[in-house]
Amino acid sequence: MTPRTRILLIALVILALAAVAAVCLHSLEEIHYLKSFFPHSFSVQEAFYAAALELIKVIIIALPLVLVIAVCLFCLTRRRDR
Repeated sequence: MTPRTRILLIALVILALAAVAAVCLHSLEEIHYLKSFFPHSFSVQEAFYAAALELIKVIIIALPLVLVIAVCLFCLTRRRDR
């Protein structure tokens, strides 16, 4: 594997991890916004449903990024014995 390809794969892993972190932080901020917007009427059950919905959104968005990370890490750890 050439050094350029190795650097490209490492950069892709870092970018994908940054994107996953950004999605997680955005979901967390959205839950905090909902709690501040509806302070008196936001029950524990509604907070649970909001958190579950945000978790589903994070999983749907992060799944392709995790796949990219896995493929890049597989390519980085694969050895060519030829």
